[in-house]
Amino acid sequence: MGIDLTNFQQVLEWVIAHGYPLMFLVMCIEGPTVTAAATFATVLGYFNPFIVFGLSITGDILPDAIYYLIGRWGGLNLVKKIGKKFGLSATRIESMEKHIKLHGGKTVAVLKCTPILATPGLMLVGAVKMNWWRYIWFVFIVTVQKTLIFMAIGYFFGRTYDVGKYIRYGALVPFVIIVSYFILAWLYRRYSQRIINKIEKI
Repeated sequence: MGIDLTNFQQVLEWVIAHGYPLMFLVMCIEGPTVTAAATFATVLGYFNPFIVFGLSITGDILPDAIYYLIGRWGGLNLVKKIGKKFGLSATRIESMEKHIKLHGGKTVAVLKCTPILATPGLMLVGAVKMNWWRYIWFVFIVTVQKTLIFMAIGYFFGRTYDVGKYIRYGALVPFVIIVSYFILAWLYRRYSQRIINKIEKI
């Protein structure tokens, strides 16, 4: 693919060059960065924000649906084997299994907000056989919030850049964008952690 998904500038140039189809495929792998970059590009006039929103939602939900089906078809033993690769002990997986059975929706939300646990955790949800449509609904709710946050980040970048074109000292533009990125990324992490903390207390 030849793209560094941790480099915002590179991702931005890549999505502009490749358009919607490939944008969607990469969103399935690294949704947040690509969503922010694609939204930035909408401000510059390259894409339709509603299409970007729809692709981002679908690209985020599709892998989660696959994780669920792997767990559903592979069963608990397969999930335990995969969990070991993520550093999860059998005891931890059993604890997660209990949480899923007792608080399915809340646990799905926590797993979605915890990158390390998301893959084996969502497979475990499938192995526990949570109702498919209930699972997709909870995933959808979290995904919409996540997508809106990263689209807001991308839009803010775009507007900052647009205004920056009229700033006399152009060197201020990248500085403003970088500072804005770290502020918004920090706010997102704090927002996600607050969601997790509130859910775990319920």
